[in-house]
Amino acid sequence: MSLATRALASSRNSSPGIDITDVASVKEFFNQAGSFDTIVAALGSAPFVHLEYADTEDFQAGFNNKLQGQINLVMHELDHLVDGGSFTLITGILTQHPVEKSVVASTFNGGLEAFTYAASTDIPPRGIRIKTVSPNVVEESVDTYGAFFPGFEPVRAQSVADSLSAPPMA
Repeated sequence: MSLATRALASSRNSSPGIDITDVASVKEFFNQAGSFDTIVAALGSAPFVHLEYADTEDFQAGFNNKLQGQINLVMHELDHLVDGGSFTLITGILTQHPVEKSVVASTFNGGLEAFTYAASTDIPPRGIRIKTVSPNVVEESVDTYGAFFPGFEPVRAQSVADSLSAPPMA
C-alpha cells in the first residue's frame, strides 16, 4: 500500500506564511493550508548568551519564539490535524547537553519537552500523538552553531527528517 504525502515547508516569508509568535498568523496559516496527518515543527529560536550577560529580554525572546511559538502551533492545529495524526516538536540536543551560552535555549527546550509530556495527557481522544525529538546539531547549521558543539557529531537534516517520516511502531 502506498501513502501519498504532502510536505509543506513554511516560514514568515513563504506562502502561506506563518509567524509562530503571532496567534492570528498561526490561525490564518492553518485555515489556508488545510488539514494534516503530521506536523513536524523544526522552528523557534532563542538567544545564545552567557548567563552573566543575559537579561529579561533575552529570556522573553526565547519564551515568545521557541516555547510559546511551538505551543501556539499545537493549540491552533488540533482542529486541522486528522484523527490519528501526530505532532513532532523539535527541541534539540541542548535540553540534555547544554553548552556555553545556551542557558536561554536550553531552558525553553526543556520547557517544550515538559509541555509535550503534559499535553499528551490532555489532547482530545482522537488518536493524536505528540512528542519531542532532540537531534544533534545538524550539518547544515555547523557554520553558525558548530563552535558551540565541540566533540558532537553533526547529523544531516535529511536524516532527521527521514527518521520522523517512519510510521509509528505498533
